[in-house]
Amino acid sequence: MTVISESTLSLLRVLTMENESISVSVLPEVGAKILSLVDRCSGRNLLWQNPRIRPQRFPVDANFDNYWCGGWDDAFPTADPCVYQGEPYPNVGELRSLTWEVDQFEVNNAEATLQLSTWGPITPIRAVKIVSLADRVLSMRFLIENVGPLPVDFLWGTHPCFKVAEGTRLIIPGRTGLVQQANNPVLGTNGQRYPWPHLNGRDMSVVPSIASGLACGHYVTELEDGWFAVELAGSGIVYEFPLETCPNLWLWLVYGGWRGYYHAIVEPWTGYPVNLTEAVAEGRHRTLQPGGVFDVTLRCTTYDDSESSTGALQRLRSN
Repeated sequence: MTVISESTLSLLRVLTMENESISVSVLPEVGAKILSLVDRCSGRNLLWQNPRIRPQRFPVDANFDNYWCGGWDDAFPTADPCVYQGEPYPNVGELRSLTWEVDQFEVNNAEATLQLSTWGPITPIRAVKIVSLADRVLSMRFLIENVGPLPVDFLWGTHPCFKVAEGTRLIIPGRTGLVQQANNPVLGTNGQRYPWPHLNGRDMSVVPSIASGLACGHYVTELEDGWFAVELAGSGIVYEFPLETCPNLWLWLVYGGWRGYYHAIVEPWTGYPVNLTEAVAEGRHRTLQPGGVFDVTLRCTTYDDSESSTGALQRLRSN
């Protein structure tokens, strides 16, 4: 049975959808972020929760990192802070701290649907986010409409942060890794390319211990298919995304080397680098014409040790 409920956390509204397989909670007042994604079979929340920062509202122009409570966010029109066409954009963009309107929250034929919407405070856009849950499949659809008179240049990416342990595997069907930043030379130097996942004798797909004190930002390009999985001890979660829309992944891998945190972020992006000003300079951005709509859907499903990541992907794609 699929049910929906509403509660509060730190005086914030929490909307939850759950069935026998998955429980997912959303914070409409903090950028419509997905705060938790629990595999009910194992009882494990697959998303990382910040142990030092509770969910809270924060200003549009604030440093996202100083208020980030974890979970799964979305970024538009940039990830890195930048100034573009005279406008300063904060890190993870302009939508990640807004209060979104709840347009729909209901269960119909065992499928729960939550639809939220907001307006861009900097860019003339209207954004809609639709989160739905049916059986073992969670779907997230994101739409951005240009409501202004001029074209809008942008990047879009989605930012799920995963709880990890030593030995967690990042399963990515990509051919090339590209180093953007690293706090230790063992994780490469800026601009270095390598055959994913092998870099300097290290397997980048395997998470080391927090004691390693490592942190890096890498891209994975030349993806062979639009999916990835995060797996620990034979169970995990697999994500599917449209490769033609999001042709590369941004990895923010933190193993004790940034603010003492321990997590892995695997983000499908429309282009790279994930700085709008730099992406435009390199011709890797997207442009939304007046009245145009950007539309992307990601789906994910959990799996246990009776099923491989590719088996879960096959099941996901058969639905």
